[in-house]
Amino acid sequence: MKTFNKTILVLMAVLAVSLTSCKKDDDGGDDPQGGTGTFSAKVDGNSFTGMQGTVVAQLSNSGSSQVLAISGGTEQSENLQMMILNFDGEGTYDLNFMNLGTYSYLPDPGNPDPNTVVIYTTLGTGQGNNGTLSISSFDGNTVKGTFRFTGFNLDDNNDTVEVTEGQFNIEVTNN
Repeated sequence: MKTFNKTILVLMAVLAVSLTSCKKDDDGGDDPQGGTGTFSAKVDGNSFTGMQGTVVAQLSNSGSSQVLAISGGTEQSENLQMMILNFDGEGTYDLNFMNLGTYSYLPDPGNPDPNTVVIYTTLGTGQGNNGTLSISSFDGNTVKGTFRFTGFNLDDNNDTVEVTEGQFNIEVTNN
């Protein structure tokens, strides 16, 4: 009977952890240092700075919930994007198969063929969370925060990129 009770207790703890693992944390951390319109990160240790005109934060209504999409691109045909389903303001969101983080690039920017785009995403191998997006400030007009994630190549899950030190301060467009 003791073994059965311990087993039930362990199963209940695992269930509680799994139910809260995708839940938003209320603390989004401190605001990043960059001014409005900034978007930067490191991709496998290399600097990524979103150029003006590509840095976007878009808030859309999807039925009874909101979706927040944040993205930025570089002159080298790279793109970083995060999409949060059921967005409800400041806090930390897990990046996984539901709330996506992606990094993509054209291997040859001189050849804009979309069939050659290499895409890394937090979809991964379905093993849970592969990063976080923390919203430190959201007033309806501007969103600020930080992010980090591991991206898995859609064509080869063994090929990954590490996106670190991500931060943004962007005006929000409402749809």
